Amino acid sequence: MNVSVLGIKSDMAMLRKELKATVKQVIDDAFDIAKDNTPYKTGNARRGWKKKPKEINNQVPYIKRLEAGASRQAPKGIIGPTLTQIKGKY
Repeated sequence: MNVSVLGIKSDMAMLRKELKATVKQVIDDAFDIAKDNTPYKTGNARRGWKKKPKEINNQVPYIKRLEAGASRQAPKGIIGPTLTQIKGKY
């Protein structure tokens, strides 16, 4: 027995499009929040954030120390608080 569902291809295409848009929005929000959560002294670490289509990164040499809580401005690091804020939003 064969069963076909009319319109499933267009529904799946619409679902993929919506999912892609949602992922992009989450990445954009995470990027902005990570920048805001980054301690500010010279601005170098905040400017170090780069956004690529599917990832966010920071290549500033001392970002790992900041992430470990080396700054009084961000004693809990950057990524953990950012993820908590993103989870709360979505």
